[in-house]
Amino acid sequence: MPLNSINTNAGALIALQNLNGTNSELQSVQQRINTGKKIASAKDNGAIWAMSKTQSANAQSLNAVKDSLQRGQSTIDVALAAGDTITDLL
Repeated sequence: MPLNSINTNAGALIALQNLNGTNSELQSVQQRINTGKKIASAKDNGAIWAMSKTQSANAQSLNAVKDSLQRGQSTIDVALAAGDTITDLL
């Protein structure tokens, strides 16, 4: 069947346009499912996307601070254990 027969058949052309629209919507929904976010990119909603990026950056910063505090706590625990060991030896 030649490809140009779709272009001359009005019903088939409308069906093809509907199929293309449905495929486009499907890709959008799949992207939202894959990312787990309603706004996957700036083109979806620029203002909300910018706010979400700011919130994500803040969360990452807080996680880095938490990790640093835990590392500091571990260092202090080791120093206290070493001090106890020295005291026991004396």
